[in-house]
Amino acid sequence: MSTTLLHMHDCYLREFDARIISIGDNFAVLDRTAFYPLGGGQLGDQGTLNGVRVIEVRKEAGEVKHFLEKMDGFHEGAHVHGVIDWDRRYAFMRMHTAQHVLSAIVLEMAGASTAGNQIGAEQSRMDFCPLKMEDGFIEKVSRAFNHFVERNIPVKIYFSTRDEVMSTIDEKRRVLFSRLPETVKDIRVVEVVGVDKVPCGGTHVKNTGEIGHIRITKTEGKGADTVRMYFELEN
Repeated sequence: MSTTLLHMHDCYLREFDARIISIGDNFAVLDRTAFYPLGGGQLGDQGTLNGVRVIEVRKEAGEVKHFLEKMDGFHEGAHVHGVIDWDRRYAFMRMHTAQHVLSAIVLEMAGASTAGNQIGAEQSRMDFCPLKMEDGFIEKVSRAFNHFVERNIPVKIYFSTRDEVMSTIDEKRRVLFSRLPETVKDIRVVEVVGVDKVPCGGTHVKNTGEIGHIRITKTEGKGADTVRMYFELEN
């Protein structure tokens, strides 16, 4: 039995009830969870199950494992109440949506794709390739990003078929969808309306106004044509 990932449909769910379907020495697997498991450059959620601290959540061998501070009172079949560390989760939601917007801007302005990312609660980083930055590039990117934030653009999350997505997506982004295995027929799409449209299983805010203005704090070369960009968000 697999775990139903509640965040896939509702990123704002803070609490939930579930049943333990299996346990290990220091983890529990649930029939349903609102905890986001580590992946896609985003750390797993933290919080509590029945008041016990959830230290980390990871997907391993197809199982979503909730690693707990202690296992006293947990057993297969037990019912649990989960609570997400909301401040931490919401920070990741803002950052992950910011990553999508920043990726779209750099792709549009410079034709550079996102080669990697690491999302943090206070600072995140992205790698772009191939990217050659001209004078004033960071200022232009920051202005475009903050303009999108001020417009409160809706962020939509929905499921679509591979054929529907490929027929409506622009050529620059088709490669992102084509990388998904052919066995994946229903694709979770995150769309910043008029800005970006990509496959993603992460957590996101409902509109760009929730992100906050960006501060690109540092850039550094990571090879002949790759640039790493660090950024923070204003509250």
